[in-house]
Order: sequence, then structure tokens, then C-alpha cells
Amino acid sequence: MYVATDFLLALIKDEDWLGAAAEEVYREHRDELWTSKLTLVELLLVAYREDRDAERVVANATRLVEVRGDEDAVVAAAAFVEDHGFTPFDALHLVESDGDTIVSSDSTYDEFASRFELTDGSG
Repeated sequence: MYVATDFLLALIKDEDWLGAAAEEVYREHRDELWTSKLTLVELLLVAYREDRDAERVVANATRLVEVRGDEDAVVAAAAFVEDHGFTPFDALHLVESDGDTIVSSDSTYDEFASRFELTDGSG
């Protein structure tokens, strides 16, 4: 059974209105539950928005259920959010660039990757 973000949040948060129901489903079906990389991306965004430890939230989710697809990229991005102050999508772009030069106007990447600076063309 595929689990969506609200299910995992209910398990991860200390208090959630779906907490008891989610825990019961988890106890009864834990071996059948799985999710995707997209759920991890959504958890990363929620953690960032709610000022939670993004790395911990994503890591906890990967321990609770099987993740089908490339979870490592999201886990690595969560580390950049926590350790270096990246926004979730900047962190995901950095990780997905896999060491290649990033074309961007955003200097956030400069310490971690080569960047082809995108400018407004006036200079």
C-alpha cells in the first residue's frame, strides 16, 4: 500500500490529529507500506516551512517505510538544508546536478559546485 505525506507526518510528529489512526495502520500493515521519492520531497518542504530538522524528518520517514526510487538524493538535499541553509529546491538542484556545472544566477551554489553565471545581459 502506497502511503502519502499526511500518513508519514502523522507518525513523525509528536502530536497530529491523524496520529492514532496512522499508528494503528502502521502496526497492522507495516510490511505492506511503501512510498516514493516525491513523498520525501514533500516532507522536506513541510519540514523547511515548519522550521523542523529536515534531515531528521526525511531520515525518519525512510526508516518507517520502503522508499521506491532514488531516496538518496532527497536525504542528501535535506543535509544541505540543515547544514548549509539551502532552500529545499536549491538543495535538490545541487544534488541532482551530480557535480556538473550549474547554470544559475544564484550564488548559493558557489561553495559547492562550479556555476556558469546567468546574468541579465546588460554587463
